[in-house]
Amino acid sequence: MTDDAGPLQRLAEYIERRISELGLEYAEVARLAGFSIEVLRKMRLGVKVRGSTYRKLERALQWEHGSVEAILAGGEPTQVDTSASEQPERRRPEPPAEPGLSPAEALRYATSAFAQRLGLKADDLEDIFQAVRRDLAGAESTRTPDPTDVSPYGTPDLSAMVLEARLAAGLSLADVARLTAEAPGAPAGLDEGWLSRLEGAALTPDEFPEHPQLDALAYALHLDPARVQEAAGVQFMNVHSVWSDDGQSRAVGVGPVSAEDHQKLQVLMQMYRRAPRK
Repeated sequence: MTDDAGPLQRLAEYIERRISELGLEYAEVARLAGFSIEVLRKMRLGVKVRGSTYRKLERALQWEHGSVEAILAGGEPTQVDTSASEQPERRRPEPPAEPGLSPAEALRYATSAFAQRLGLKADDLEDIFQAVRRDLAGAESTRTPDPTDVSPYGTPDLSAMVLEARLAAGLSLADVARLTAEAPGAPAGLDEGWLSRLEGAALTPDEFPEHPQLDALAYALHLDPARVQEAAGVQFMNVHSVWSDDGQSRAVGVGPVSAEDHQKLQVLMQMYRRAPRK
């Protein structure tokens, strides 16, 4: 440990050491904690994350509550006392996943938002829903199974990600515009009109967001910047990513990846993955 190492770098070194002590793979730590492998990678690189994320990390690494703060302050973590447990497993069970917005709830909120934007009334929706049911029934009868990996996180595009995150947070377009303006190095142009066109997938090519806009959106909506960037790649450049199981390798291709190609890429990345730290 060097004397000039910052608190976050110090924490990163303790995280690496603890993972090695427990004999865990990075992907398993992320699964036990209930966050993505990308979030774990950020902490391992010394990037600051939310306090709630550190609580999840403490549970996964069998540290007592407050251990992360102790490490950042120059102290030592406190390990959970498992000596009294009679369970044969030496690892703690996976914590329950936090409740999120279900696909049905996301559809409900999105439909309500678009209906209000278009000036539709409750009576207008019944005919629309009947037509949607017919469309879905026809699509089900003609669809051929060809699963694709639309993105490593299951999010089809940036428009859907932003809309879902905004509705889940109970924010208006004006709220998001104000929050993006408060982001570090916030770019101009993220007004309500641009945000509305983004959510409606109606941006023109000269309006497509670049890294400053994407970082501001991640800041305003508390999203993982890597998720935002990859979702934008899917939507605006048709670039799709496939991650290895341990999150150490990434393959990038143009166009959706078929299930067969996804499996082949996983095998290839497994061959070149980094060996676990001892």
